[in-house]
Amino acid sequence: MTTPMMKTLACGLLGLALAGAADAQGYRAGGRGAAATLFEGPNFTGRSVTISTETANLSNYGFNDRARSIRLQGLWRLCEHSDFGGRCVEQQGDVPELNTMGLAERITSLQPIGGRGEGGRGPDRGGGGGWDRDHRDARGIEGSGSVFFPRPTVRGIDVAAGSNGANTFCRSQGLGPALYFDSSTRAAQAVAPEGHVIGRSTVLRDLLCRR
Repeated sequence: MTTPMMKTLACGLLGLALAGAADAQGYRAGGRGAAATLFEGPNFTGRSVTISTETANLSNYGFNDRARSIRLQGLWRLCEHSDFGGRCVEQQGDVPELNTMGLAERITSLQPIGGRGEGGRGPDRGGGGGWDRDHRDARGIEGSGSVFFPRPTVRGIDVAAGSNGANTFCRSQGLGPALYFDSSTRAAQAVAPEGHVIGRSTVLRDLLCRR
């Protein structure tokens, strides 16, 4: 559980992390060059909107449950409900008719999970393979002595909360141990420290890793 003292410590540590990152670019989920352009009509017609970051609810763009076709740069996860809930599909490239995927006028949230579109599977559901460097999501904001991850994920799936998960994630990024994390958020599924996917669990947020 998060206490007021832990919150204060987190703010202090985050300030230190950001102090050394004045020249760094802000974090953008999914790696370089990720972009998704959604269209109201089939075959890339009608009103459109382009998304380049993780988006938990397309209502913020006035595009909830409106897309009929989509152009994707990189590998993306497209979900029926907000906060990446409901049925989700991993997709890349152009989709002229989302009805072929059962997602016409149903996409509510989406997130880039590959950047270059390499690979198309989630973490190793048999255990062990989910933490290698090819499967990680690099989303950190770098400071002089630490790196901050607002929402740590592995292949677009949240990481189970706990010191083991926090330390394993930090080390998978080539960093030192976790300095702080928040565990007040729950998700429908999560990646366990061993690398396999588990069911509903508390998950990591605001993770700070030592450099």
